[in-house]
Amino acid sequence: MKRILSIAAMLLICAAAALQAQTTNDINYYFWQGKLEGHQVKMSCAVSGDVLTGEMFETVDGEQRTYNVAGALIDGMFDIKVYAYVDDTEFGIEHIFFLRAKIQGGKLKGIVQTSGKKFTLKTFADPYALPLNREAGVYSSPYVEGKTFALHGWDGGGSYYYENARHVEGEMTLFFDPDRESFNLNIRRDAEARGAGSDALVSVGGIKPNQVGDFDAIIRSCGYSFTVSSHDHFIVIRTLAGKASQCFGGGSGIVGIYIQVPAKG
Repeated sequence: MKRILSIAAMLLICAAAALQAQTTNDINYYFWQGKLEGHQVKMSCAVSGDVLTGEMFETVDGEQRTYNVAGALIDGMFDIKVYAYVDDTEFGIEHIFFLRAKIQGGKLKGIVQTSGKKFTLKTFADPYALPLNREAGVYSSPYVEGKTFALHGWDGGGSYYYENARHVEGEMTLFFDPDRESFNLNIRRDAEARGAGSDALVSVGGIKPNQVGDFDAIIRSCGYSFTVSSHDHFIVIRTLAGKASQCFGGGSGIVGIYIQVPAKG
């Protein structure tokens, strides 16, 4: 009898482990609507672990505008950038909203960073949404047929643009060096407080990302290390060890979301 119970317990443990693995790999879809800075918006997003991606929709003068959404869990809340690709700016990217938010009971609650105003986007069901293609690891747009974002993966590097709610800007490049068969990483970021601290400048070579483009790097001169995770249309940089101020001076750093700049030509 004890042996039968023992085998049953082991089977339950294995089943629980399998369920946990399945849950970890799943993408959770969310549909939110509400007001941001007086604008009525709808947001369709997918969340996998500490990454959020998707789209925001807004109707302006009878025309629906579609924006991309890139988000990452940083310091306990999702740092979310809502942006559009345009042709009349230096980098071709226009940020629409900078949000800091948490998912609470299906709602998205937080602040608009530029104004500090609180917001709550509530769950809704849209009968006009397309059937979702629940492909593993991929967000599929319920409104734009054929539009997908891989939550984890990359297309071999390129150029990326950074901006935050205080209009601090930066750029990152990650390009393949055929001679060394590795990548070179370069980052430039303004100081967080204008007139204080110094710009963050990073140049690291010999990088060999894994299959989905993730890698860790260290600035050996100051012992500051960071991790880079690649996602469809954006990259996220987080601190691993050390302090950014020891490398770049007070008020500057490299952590955050960098939006991919489309290649021209």
